[in-house]
Order: sequence, then C-alpha cells, then structure tokens
Amino acid sequence: MEHAKPQVEWMNLTFDLSIILTTTVAAIIVFLIAYLFTRNPDTYIPNKWQNFMEWLLEFVEDIMNNSMGKTNNLFILSTGVSLLMYLFIANLMGVPFSIMTAEENPVTWWKSPTADAHVTMTLAIMIIVYTHFIDIHENGFKHYFVSFFKPFKFLFPINVIEQFATTLTLGLRLFGNIYAGEVMLALLAAAVTKGFVIASLAAVPMIIWQAFCIFIGAIQAYIFVTLTMVYIAHRLT
Repeated sequence: MEHAKPQVEWMNLTFDLSIILTTTVAAIIVFLIAYLFTRNPDTYIPNKWQNFMEWLLEFVEDIMNNSMGKTNNLFILSTGVSLLMYLFIANLMGVPFSIMTAEENPVTWWKSPTADAHVTMTLAIMIIVYTHFIDIHENGFKHYFVSFFKPFKFLFPINVIEQFATTLTLGLRLFGNIYAGEVMLALLAAAVTKGFVIASLAAVPMIIWQAFCIFIGAIQAYIFVTLTMVYIAHRLT
C-alpha cells in the first residue's frame, strides 16, 4: 500500500508531478465541458448538452439561494458551478484506474487529486480566503473587521480560531472520504495478483465499491459547494 510520489525540487520547492498532472487534467476537462456544451446556445430549442448546463446552473443557484437568500450574484454563482464541476471530476479520476510504475518501490502517477490532503487543504484555504474577499468586496472593510467582534467583543479570539477550524474541517472532510475510497479500491485491486479464484471473488465487490465511490464523489462535491455558500452567507450577514 506504500507508494512513492513523483517529486522534483526546483528553487528549494518540492513539486508533486502526479498532483500537477491530475489537477491540470481535471481543469482542462472542466473547461472543455463548459466550452463544448455552451458554444452554440439556442434560446428556443436547446440541445441536451445545453439543457444539462442549464440544469447545473439552476442546481447551484438553488444551493446559493437556500444558503443566502434570493440573490443574482453571478460572481458567486459562477464560482459554485466551476467548483462543483471541478470537484466532481477530480473526485472520480482515481475510481476507474490508477497508474503506478512496476518497480521495487512503485511510484503513483495517477489517482484522484482530492485523495491528497495537500490539494484539499489548498482548496479549503482558497475558499475561506474567497469568503473573506466577498465580505470586503460587498460590505467594505469596516463591516469585515467589526464582524470578528460580534455578537460580543470578548468573542474575538474564538471568531479567529473558527476561521482556522473551518478551513481544517472543510479540507479534511473531502480528503478523508476520497482517500478512504481509493484505499479500499487498491485493496480490492490487489486481489488480482492473488490468483484467479480470489480475483473472481473480488470482482463484484470492486464494481459495487466503484459505483459507491462515484456516489461519494458526487456527494462530497455537493457538500463542499454547499458549505462554501453557507460560509459566504455567514460572512455577508
């Protein structure tokens, strides 16, 4: 179960090439889906791909409205749609297969990027910073600063700690669920090397678990976006 990471160092910084690869591929897939599905919009007779994108927009809009009330903030809506698409794709990249070198110390080149805590914690930090930016942009710096002293001034330390705790739980929740799913898939896949009988017995559980991982990936993407909208709403009130 122990696999090395393809890491390189540049300017005293360590880069994980597998994360760079998978996160870039996920971003490209999201871009292609958004572009290809909306490049020829039709107001009167939309095709099935346009219908899908419209449904996705309405789905995220409902999440946003349920969290912060009726609003037409396209900046927040576009963030939610992009985040939902990216996380759903990133969560599933390691489900159908993984790629690793056949060496004495195998190196993993392909897995779900969100199965790495560095990725999920970076996403969580970006989202929390984004919520603070939205607060300052919409209400000004005074409202943003005063919010740390509400509802009572002596709660300032707790409100500050809350931001760090929120970041930690947001990132680790996503990481834990996706990582656990891929660990189980790796255990089932390892049965292939144990002989035909064991491989046959593991085939059905593996298919079922892959389907379950797709479900978990979708749910975790939904939860992450929903919590993002809740945190934005919390900052704006």
